[in-house]
Amino acid sequence: MQEYDFLLMYEHKVRELDNLCLLKYELDKRGYRTKILYVNDYELVKSHAVAYKTRVLVVGYCYTSSSIKDYASYRIRFDKVIDLQWEQVTNNEQENDSSSFRNLSGLAKEIVHISWGEKNQKRLIEKAGVSPRNVKVTGNITMDLLRPEFRGFYHSREEICRQYDLPAEKKLCLFIAGFKYVEASAEKKRATIARFGEGRRHYLEVAEKEQLTILQWFRRFLEGNTDCVIVYRPHPGDTSPRAEKLAQEYENFRVISELSVKQWIAVSDLVYAWNSTAILEAFFAGKNPIYLCPYPIPEDQDHPLLMQMNKVEDYETFRRTISGELLDIGLTKEVVNPYYLMDEKRASYLKIADAFEEVYRDAGYAFGSRQRREYRRLYSVKERIVIAFMRMTFLYKIYGWALTHIPLTFVKRRRKWLESYQDKEFRKWKKMNAVEAETEGEVEAIIHRIKGLVEG
Repeated sequence: MQEYDFLLMYEHKVRELDNLCLLKYELDKRGYRTKILYVNDYELVKSHAVAYKTRVLVVGYCYTSSSIKDYASYRIRFDKVIDLQWEQVTNNEQENDSSSFRNLSGLAKEIVHISWGEKNQKRLIEKAGVSPRNVKVTGNITMDLLRPEFRGFYHSREEICRQYDLPAEKKLCLFIAGFKYVEASAEKKRATIARFGEGRRHYLEVAEKEQLTILQWFRRFLEGNTDCVIVYRPHPGDTSPRAEKLAQEYENFRVISELSVKQWIAVSDLVYAWNSTAILEAFFAGKNPIYLCPYPIPEDQDHPLLMQMNKVEDYETFRRTISGELLDIGLTKEVVNPYYLMDEKRASYLKIADAFEEVYRDAGYAFGSRQRREYRRLYSVKERIVIAFMRMTFLYKIYGWALTHIPLTFVKRRRKWLESYQDKEFRKWKKMNAVEAETEGEVEAIIHRIKGLVEG
């Protein structure tokens, strides 16, 4: 069993890894033992026993008690939990509905949450019932690597164009697609509607129209223009068959999921988006991000911040912007600040590290006996018996031997079922790890780049 002070867990590498490396660099410098770990790490998910023990478990989201289980399961022991809360800009329906899952339930109300700004802090305290001491306003760490002191962190335009075989002499236009679940299976759509409510059904219908229209704009523009390359960036974890089909027809249209969105923002000449808060990252980077939105988003599903932006609603306006015409996007520091605290003097990762130290040192943030009982109740009696049995290594080995060597029909059936289940699960985990798990030395390489910029 490995032991750490902070176990920093992530779900999507392109969204979270750079940020966690920045945080790990600072915590390591302050003398803490830290590790960055993919939530579905192959060695972790197939472990029968406790693999890690940490004073503070750091997660990327936490809406319910089960959210903690999603990250820790029975394989990680922890004393305290901090939620980095990678998605903090809620839509209007969630803002007005006190029973929305975004307003938390169970143990999620009792852990520490990192807040980018005062708007989210107020919502967590007033609507979710989180104690004020458990909400730490720090600004948004995802913007830190766009600060002047980190200039040079991202790879150059020439390097990226060479890596992805993009013509460096052409105008590079990035499109950040927020079409989550639009091209998902019917089963996944039903699941997200069940989770978010009927308003999400109408939203997905509108989102599909938006995507089809925007792709048609791209097709129309690409027909007569060869001096631009459009890079379509899907939502993390999603595929986009429609965009892939367009990419097969036009050499100057590419669908690329790799690398962080900030890396692509840094090297792009123009940045476009549909309903993605990543448009704010382009704003922080000093770009003039343009919101493509041919149809009105249902007001209850719109974001209070994004709905203040000026939007491009027709092809002709889009064509003029891609040809160089400037557009007033409607964003200012005053508009953004309540959602994303902008502090030019001190980076957010330093404030987050301060908050982490406070939580680490204060015993009052640790789970008490009541909270631990509530966490254990997330497992059924049957699940707890199975887990306890798997942890009895000697007996579990005897069980495995019996399945292999006892020539009884019901034992053979059980062995075949177990082998089939494990094969299916292991293949799934390996496939997920191939996309999301950090490769050997990747974290060290990122931290080395950060250290070179910070320490000169």
